[in-house]
Amino acid sequence: MQAISEHLGYQARAVVIVAIAGVAALLLLTIGKDSSASAADTASASKSETVTIRNFAYAPGTINIDKGDRVVWANLDAVKHTATKGGSFTTGKIKPGKAVAVKFGSKGTYRYHCTLHAGMSGKVVVGG
Repeated sequence: MQAISEHLGYQARAVVIVAIAGVAALLLLTIGKDSSASAADTASASKSETVTIRNFAYAPGTINIDKGDRVVWANLDAVKHTATKGGSFTTGKIKPGKAVAVKFGSKGTYRYHCTLHAGMSGKVVVGG
């Protein structure tokens, strides 16, 4: 019975963390607009998509977004992780229970990995 309650507690914490990541992403969208934004950039609102890190894996493994959108990596594991594409972006070390957002301003396919754990990889595809 204790294992079930611990599992439910973990799920509840995971839901809260993802919700907090979503709120953080919305805050970044409203206050994080860079000063070089054009009228076209402000006319079309960017959005955020969330990638969860759980059990040493990114979910979803591939995410499709539009140019100007943000990806939020939410770490639901008990250890630090990164999401890194050398030369393009890095989240830095994401502590357990924390989230980091990255804005993608250029079209392309970004294959990323965790610099701390071999075998963890994912892909961001930026279109339109």
